[in-house]
Amino acid sequence: MVAEKRRLPAETRLKGVALAPGVALGRACFYTRRSAEPDTTVPAAAPQESQRLNDALNWLARERSVLARQAAARLGPEHAEIFEAHRLMLSDECLRSRLLRSIEDNARSAEAAVEMELSDYREQLAGSGSEYLQQRVADINEIQQGLLAYLRHTTACRHCTEAANCSIGHCPLGNDHILVSEEITASLPIETDRHTTGFIVTNSGPDSHAVILARALHRPVVGDIHDLPAAIPADARILLDGDSGDVILNPTRETLAHYQGALAGHGHKVQMSGPVPGLTVMANIGQSGDVGDALAAGAEGVGLYRTEMEMLVAGRLLGEHEQAARYSEVAKAMGGRPVCIRLLDLGSDKTADWLTDTLGDQTAARQRGARLLLEHPELLRTQARALARASLAGPVQVLYPMIVSLDQFLELRALFDQAVSDLPASRLQHGVLFEVPGACLTAGRIMQAADFGCIGTNDLIQYLFADDRSHSAAHNHAGFETDTVLWELMETLSRAAARADKPMSICGEVAGNPDFTGRIMQAGIRAISASPTRIAGVRQAARQHGATTPKARS
Repeated sequence: MVAEKRRLPAETRLKGVALAPGVALGRACFYTRRSAEPDTTVPAAAPQESQRLNDALNWLARERSVLARQAAARLGPEHAEIFEAHRLMLSDECLRSRLLRSIEDNARSAEAAVEMELSDYREQLAGSGSEYLQQRVADINEIQQGLLAYLRHTTACRHCTEAANCSIGHCPLGNDHILVSEEITASLPIETDRHTTGFIVTNSGPDSHAVILARALHRPVVGDIHDLPAAIPADARILLDGDSGDVILNPTRETLAHYQGALAGHGHKVQMSGPVPGLTVMANIGQSGDVGDALAAGAEGVGLYRTEMEMLVAGRLLGEHEQAARYSEVAKAMGGRPVCIRLLDLGSDKTADWLTDTLGDQTAARQRGARLLLEHPELLRTQARALARASLAGPVQVLYPMIVSLDQFLELRALFDQAVSDLPASRLQHGVLFEVPGACLTAGRIMQAADFGCIGTNDLIQYLFADDRSHSAAHNHAGFETDTVLWELMETLSRAAARADKPMSICGEVAGNPDFTGRIMQAGIRAISASPTRIAGVRQAARQHGATTPKARS
């Protein structure tokens, strides 16, 4: 519960332990979990409890895959490994068998099995002499919390003095705030929006995954604050010093003046770099709140807005007005620079239980991207109308995912145009994401019909080399990005775009790796979209390779 509102002196100081550096200012915001239904300790029959456990394990594994993609998009593949490790633990047959035996041999509920078995495992790690294993206690704790949240139907929420419940990934009030919680999980820094400027916790360590991710996102963290949340009033304004461990409640003007310089530089979370002649470098984003990082990096536009991340973080499909508001926020922030927004690339390994429940069938598990949108045109209709409304705020490029043929692209394009026929004329361009070999083989015809193209290296490598993408984010595609076939295909796509006099860009892990910037330019591609944290490195590599105006290609 949130602490009762009470009067404080003009300024109150709490002393904690500095875990992640930086200074942040914001309103107090309290993170809790709320149960959607009463908890029960009475187990059903063993088969039903075993099925509930399997459902929970599978759901959490899918959620960790989503978080891995978000972490890779915002921070790079090395940070995605945190969630890939969670996913691998959840798919471990030894763990699954241990939990199932606990249910079958002891007539326990799925919840009881998770609580007892993972608690025992956590205690074993905590009692080991290895500092590394002791730090992994937080991973076990997070997995346990996630499984219990699914089994008990609990939802994460945050609340402040001005709002009862906000979603984790989006603050409708738009207030900068400091998140207060007994502890933070690794998922929390990734899921929270740009208005979360720092964290205050009771228990955590400087080497915990949650703190590592918060540090990478330039969010200060102060730990070892006791008696949370009662120690912080609901209406407190908080100045957080992640360098000294000070938590200053309701700071005076004099205190704010002392921290003015540090606060002024707080928004620059990534390295700023200037444009490179002959190479356009844009930003990948997963949520509207990420546009601040794109601007801080000096991005020349948004080259890939992964809109499905908005839904996966929210845990539901967003309506037309909700989507339009978020897309418009990005278009306005970019001030006339191009914003390339990918249609929902949901389905297959990017599905969720709520999506299957909403669609009412199993197509989300079997189909992905373009095929799912054709099977459920209502998804396309809602997003198309939102994109048309957002384009009034700035130029918007619509990117069609997982296209396999020209006919499929034209069919989706016709449905899009039909959905927006009653709306005012908008500034929209329509392009194809080349990530399926079938589309690459007919690129010449597709580029005649499309306004632009983009090469999606992550899925292209998967389908081109029969790679397992679920492991690729953490292992750099096992070296496939250096294969001659991939670069020959990129040159083919570049030539197809040049013959049609249409632009071709590239996104994915290969695009954001400075080691490949020179080869990308040699292939004739002059527009790259990468994580904001990688833009400076890509530009530096481009300067070293002497980026210039590209030669005409036949």
